[in-house]
Amino acid sequence: MSTALRPGDYLQIASERMAVDGVPDGEGFARIERVEVISDIGFLARGSTHMRTRVAREIAVVFCHGMPGPVMLRGGDQWTLDEVDGDRARWDAARPWWPGEHEPLFTGSRLAAGPHPFRSTVEGPGLVKRAASCEPRPPRQRAAVFDKPAHTVMVGDYLQIHALRHPKWDMRIDEGFHRVEWIGHLTGEALAGVLNDPAWARGRLTLASVHGLSGILVLPEIPVSVLVQPNSERRRSDEDEAWHEGPFYELAGATEPDVAEQQRADAGLRPEPPGSEAELYPSRFTSPAQRALHLDGVTRIRPVAASQLPWPHGLFKCPFGERAKNLAATYPEGHSKTAHAELFTQLGEQDFAACPYHQADDWRGITDAVLAFARAERDSDEQDRLYDAAHLSDRDRAWFRSLIGGGHIWWDTGQRNLTNGQHRLCALRAAGVEVIPVYGRHLPDHDETRPSQEAHAHARRTVGDFWYTRTAAALGPGALSTLLARLFIRYPRLRALLPKIGG
Repeated sequence: MSTALRPGDYLQIASERMAVDGVPDGEGFARIERVEVISDIGFLARGSTHMRTRVAREIAVVFCHGMPGPVMLRGGDQWTLDEVDGDRARWDAARPWWPGEHEPLFTGSRLAAGPHPFRSTVEGPGLVKRAASCEPRPPRQRAAVFDKPAHTVMVGDYLQIHALRHPKWDMRIDEGFHRVEWIGHLTGEALAGVLNDPAWARGRLTLASVHGLSGILVLPEIPVSVLVQPNSERRRSDEDEAWHEGPFYELAGATEPDVAEQQRADAGLRPEPPGSEAELYPSRFTSPAQRALHLDGVTRIRPVAASQLPWPHGLFKCPFGERAKNLAATYPEGHSKTAHAELFTQLGEQDFAACPYHQADDWRGITDAVLAFARAERDSDEQDRLYDAAHLSDRDRAWFRSLIGGGHIWWDTGQRNLTNGQHRLCALRAAGVEVIPVYGRHLPDHDETRPSQEAHAHARRTVGDFWYTRTAAALGPGALSTLLARLFIRYPRLRALLPKIGG
């Protein structure tokens, strides 16, 4: 629990970054040097509708080695290291980051000391020997940084929240820098409501929510370090997978800065990146198309030709699941999707009618409604009207809402399998719908509706292409391979002979 933390604990102050140079043991954890537990939380915004603010009773504040400011931790559990490198623990303890204070900094708080409530000893986590040599080495190359006043930090900055992990020479390219997701400011009389010594703020507190940090970083008006040019692939990952929306707590008097003013201030401070800066970060993508999808893609519903989508890899609770398994057994391992395409060619209207996922009145009407809803401006009056889907039957309206809500047919461009929605895609194919409403990551200007092909023809082509490729690989292309492929398609029992062909 956050309020059970004690000095000497190694607290996780940052989740794992998207690293191109590895994540060493102990990264993202910092030694706690002081803990204050705030019991009088009168500085929180009264009447807040923010859940964490409303339910807060006590707030733990930690002062950690290497961090530019204390952290108001969210309530609940926190991660700590059970074992710490002994050299690092001794180095950190011998060189405290924060000055020893006998009085709490925050109003209504007390210093947390004494025995750890969850340990039989007070020495802290267990110490282990460093696996590698601790002899000093040349420092690794680090990303370019610049300093700016804390109040100019803005959303999107990669702020240095952990300046030192011993040994410093081992710190990686952009270790310790994490993306700012929210900024708030406290000035004037509001400072006295939060700090016993308002002068500590130097005129202003900057409150920051940072990716990977389970709380609010509290910064006095000091210079802080920011990356000049963050890794573009990491930045996009962090933007798409935000850690927390807004502040963990709403403080009375906190204001959000004007974004345009911050951008102007940043433009006057941010230097040009070194010419080789981008080269520090080798791409984690081997395909230019996948890298473009990562950097420039968007994630939402769009129309996709059914013939571009993969066949099922395993239909859970399908009435014809056993038939699919038996067909898959005639294929080499890893080709169950082709077996499901073959199953699709064998099923008729009565077979599909036996499956509850095919029970709809008008799949084409459902599809049109989903795509119209996706095209409408988000949270607009038009989208509200389209959400009602008054023209659909009650049953179809339920399918419609599943496809725009948590039951998406989910596929990112280029994926081999669907993430979700195999049954409903099968139902749409069986209903003759050739353009499917699909949720997932895609390039916004890329048309995925062509080429389009009727589902049964697509299934037959999928099966035929597989067996011809398989026989041609064994016998070489030609008439014999074509003939054998047709026989294998028509008589599945013959497929067991194929591995023997050609030795």
